[in-house]
Amino acid sequence: MRTAPFRLAAALLLSLSLSPLASAASYGQPMPDGDAMPVTELLAHAEHHAGHSMKFSGRITQVCQAKGCWVMLDAGGTGIRVKTGHEFFLPKDASGTAVVFGELKPVELSAEQAQHYNEESGGGIEAGREWQILATSIVIEP
Repeated sequence: MRTAPFRLAAALLLSLSLSPLASAASYGQPMPDGDAMPVTELLAHAEHHAGHSMKFSGRITQVCQAKGCWVMLDAGGTGIRVKTGHEFFLPKDASGTAVVFGELKPVELSAEQAQHYNEESGGGIEAGREWQILATSIVIEP
């Protein structure tokens, strides 16, 4: 009976290949080719990249808990908000590294907007200027 160990090994490999931890998850439109700029390097050159659509990457630190319509990426202690524009939604428990394609822009958050984001995330967001990326594609890597 040599087939039993083979079947067990095949079943295990199949289950691992179907596991969400085994591969990246894509949201929105297909991700364009090209390299992504780490958001940890972005803030020093943000004004230069404002208004341009390009690829960025960073570690997810917060996720909208209402609908999954935004995530925050760590830019070296400062967050950059990535919004989906309600065109698609992300898992509320998303974690890991996100590769994002979208347009970078500065946004002035009012006290009401900051309060709204705090209600969706559990706090830590203040009124004032923040950088946002309106994403058309997001790939989350485990």
